[in-house]
Amino acid sequence: MNNESILESRKYYQRNKILSVIRFQRNVSRYDIKKSTSYSMTTVLSIIEDLLGEGLIYEEECDEVRVGRKPVWLRLNPEGGYFVGLEFNSRAMHCVILDFTGKIIYSRESGISDQHSCAGAILDLMKENIRSALEFLGEKKEKVLGLGLGIPGYSDKQRGVAISYTHLKGWENVPVKQIIEDEFGYPCYMDNNVNGMIYAYKYLIYNGKCEDMLFISIRTGARVMPIINNMPVSSVGGFPGELGHIKVGGGSRICSCGKYGCLNTEVSDYAIVSKIRDGIRVRRFQKILEMVNGNIDAITIEHFVEAVKKRDGDSLDLLNEIGGFIGNTIAMLVNIFAPRKIVIYGELARIGDPFLNILRERVKENSIKENYTGLEITASTMGRDLGAIGAAALVMQEEFNFVEETI
Repeated sequence: MNNESILESRKYYQRNKILSVIRFQRNVSRYDIKKSTSYSMTTVLSIIEDLLGEGLIYEEECDEVRVGRKPVWLRLNPEGGYFVGLEFNSRAMHCVILDFTGKIIYSRESGISDQHSCAGAILDLMKENIRSALEFLGEKKEKVLGLGLGIPGYSDKQRGVAISYTHLKGWENVPVKQIIEDEFGYPCYMDNNVNGMIYAYKYLIYNGKCEDMLFISIRTGARVMPIINNMPVSSVGGFPGELGHIKVGGGSRICSCGKYGCLNTEVSDYAIVSKIRDGIRVRRFQKILEMVNGNIDAITIEHFVEAVKKRDGDSLDLLNEIGGFIGNTIAMLVNIFAPRKIVIYGELARIGDPFLNILRERVKENSIKENYTGLEITASTMGRDLGAIGAAALVMQEEFNFVEETI
């Protein structure tokens, strides 16, 4: 690397560091940035002028009553740029736009039915959603800084290729990144849909500093993404976080991977619906059958959640079984990672304490006291568009390379 490249790289790092300070701290002046970064005032002033010129930040006078000269705060400009995120699974697709501060200014949900069960139809639906988001921005679409994609199943984020997803026909080695970039002309970034959710939590909820936590998504499959010492834990190759393929005691159903006894076969949305349909055949789950007017094919995970909230006996029994499988698995993770917080995401999380208390009890029974004491197990408060928000936050990360700091 020549001297010019080194200087450019250093300036890029300094620029992103200063943007991170402005993003994650409430009231920041030029002097505050100098203190936070240890950069020279000359460097700080030069970069601030560049950011003001690019329209990424603006100045705001302090309105507090103070003795002496009042500071001038530096703020992110909401209209400085936009991040578009799209995520889907076999049931729904979500698309959002975040402004430069990370605020959601647009959100759209599209149901996925049997007519979308092939790769071509999904790609068309992706394009339709992104096109609608850009139309919402109008002339401001010129300020879109990138498109983020949350892809289900197995994918290679470096090459931008979707490798496989059990629930879609023909979804094999699809060059999604290239297809979307060619269609719209913006930089495109992709990752597994659950992996992306962790960026939404870290940067938009915890302001860049997150205590040790496990984010666990249970939807069409079960995945875990840890943040340890403020750093997302992943790997360069392979497919980390595949919680759903851990073998569980008592599991006997065949999994999409071709093996028996995987957690996914007991606790995924599809597994739960399958168990309910099997139970109806022996006259169980009559409350849920009434909900769908006798149409067993219409049963969804939402019906199960509603039945649990209505204290239906069969549904509560199934919940206890599901919670046992998940709780025992989480206990193993607690002993490995020793997190301080666990966040559960998915339709089951909407049940709240009746579900979470089962997990808490199992984790307490099966993890060591030192790791369990003080552990918080909560349900995500984010909506069904979290994956799309995470995909947009992935663009924020890739475009501005937030400086990671351990806690």
